[in-house]
Amino acid sequence: MLRSRIFYVGAVLLLLCRGGLAQALTADRPTAFTAGMTSSDPANVNTIAQIPPLQSPAIPPALTSPMPDLVLAAGPYARFLDIVDRAAKIPPRSAEDLEQLMGDLASFDGPKLSHSFRAYAILQAMQTPAFSSGIQRWGRQYDRKGLLVNLRANPAYVEQMPGIAQAREQVLRHIRKDGQAALLAGGIYKDLAYSLQRLKWANKVRGGKALRLAALRNATYAPQTFREDLLQPLLRAYSLQPPLLGPVMAANAIPSRKPAKNGFLKKLASSIGPGAAMAARPSLAMPPLTAAPAYAGELQNILANAALQILDPSTPYAVALPTRSTPDTMAECVDWARLHLNQCVAATRFVYEDSFCIARHQLKDSGRCIAEFIDGHHQATH
Repeated sequence: MLRSRIFYVGAVLLLLCRGGLAQALTADRPTAFTAGMTSSDPANVNTIAQIPPLQSPAIPPALTSPMPDLVLAAGPYARFLDIVDRAAKIPPRSAEDLEQLMGDLASFDGPKLSHSFRAYAILQAMQTPAFSSGIQRWGRQYDRKGLLVNLRANPAYVEQMPGIAQAREQVLRHIRKDGQAALLAGGIYKDLAYSLQRLKWANKVRGGKALRLAALRNATYAPQTFREDLLQPLLRAYSLQPPLLGPVMAANAIPSRKPAKNGFLKKLASSIGPGAAMAARPSLAMPPLTAAPAYAGELQNILANAALQILDPSTPYAVALPTRSTPDTMAECVDWARLHLNQCVAATRFVYEDSFCIARHQLKDSGRCIAEFIDGHHQATH
């Protein structure tokens, strides 16, 4: 009996001690919501109720006027030309610069570059004044629906439309200029590889070769972003507004760059591209360019798609006239260049050797893949 009473009194005392200790801890260590506050402060009454709810991340407003399908399709090729232009004008200053350029160029596989190249060429044809104005005039004079039916049934119908010769010449000259730009940039990086051998950072040994090769193979799956200054000219072309796209537009819009002092590479790079004379309309005495036999039907398809877009801008490019070239020669050419690039990188040891791989397989080979669209491209690009 005595033992049970002692046990009962001890349990009661233990419970009283634990309750007092809990109150002391609560007073000395406030919760996260009431930290730094005292119960005597009237400003802190109902503080928990006054805490604002968590805000969701800000969602950017949707575009009021989304980009047309044709403009988005031409975006990758416009980005490719921009990368080539920057490579020719801005020499690398570190191993990271070479790695960045190689990765940027590796993001274009054969199908992606080929598909975007055709969309860009369609916009070039739409920017030909005689072609666009002539087709618009036909749309007013004749049955617009009948013209659309004829184009969809047979792309060769475009050969009867006004301004077709000017549009063909416009497209082919810009294709030749694009090929020239890539080939000349490749020549710069080939010569640059010899100069880099004298620099300490370029003589370091490259590490992580397996990871680099895996990154190059998978670069094409990464999402691409396009700067507004690249998409806006494409949108103007789609809206049939000047100026012209491509090197002609760049020659008129970009102010003259002064090369850096003692910068031989920059002086060489600054001479690339057409001058004011080249920006003018080509002389009629120059022989007209023609598409290579493998691309003759492709050029006709590009012109027919351009006419279709002029007559009916609401036509989604995804369901426009399909290409009739089988197989896709340009896509195969670019993918072969990518394969050779991987072999080149696998054989490299020093940083400066990346410049050889970029020059030979990412710039020169890609330039030839583009230039092969032109009949006699060896004379047109060298």
